[in-house]
Amino acid sequence: MALNKFYKIITSKNIALCFIFCLLSIACWAQLNYDYTAGKFMIKGKVIDVQSKSSIPLTNIIFTKNGRGITCDNEGNFTLYVYKTDTLKFSSTGYISKIIHISDIDSSKYYTLEIQLMHDFVKFKDVIIYPFHNREEFIDAFMEAKDVNKITIAGIAPPKYSNITPRAKFYNPISMLYERVKKRRAANPDFKP
Repeated sequence: MALNKFYKIITSKNIALCFIFCLLSIACWAQLNYDYTAGKFMIKGKVIDVQSKSSIPLTNIIFTKNGRGITCDNEGNFTLYVYKTDTLKFSSTGYISKIIHISDIDSSKYYTLEIQLMHDFVKFKDVIIYPFHNREEFIDAFMEAKDVNKITIAGIAPPKYSNITPRAKFYNPISMLYERVKKRRAANPDFKP
């Protein structure tokens, strides 16, 4: 009885081992299938910055023919299989893309490629920001100010070591009424009763 159980265990293990062996042999045959990789060869390299010579991590490498590709590792290194007729596009955020034809690469440099990318600079038009609604209000406020230290701009603190007390930037209703009444005092030369 125990011998039958032993044979059942051995046969089930043999079947499992045969199945695993078949899968491994199919996988090895797929790896050695030269029909699939006919004409392909491996290239290795690194993507670096032109100026600093530092690596550019996670650079995208795209085959222009079909739009597929890979991404470099964190050190900018890459390894891929290509045909002699392929064209690769190297792109990364903040850099100008570079297109390379595999046929232009010297065969002695297939394992030591050094792809250099240059920073992309974008120049915007000049923008002038005023703390007033328009330019005319700014000119009026500037012309009314007799002393440069009296000009207060919202969001900018007055000089640190100044004896001039800064004006409040926001008025509450009481201070607004006070400012209106202050202008109508009798000492004011423009006062009209």
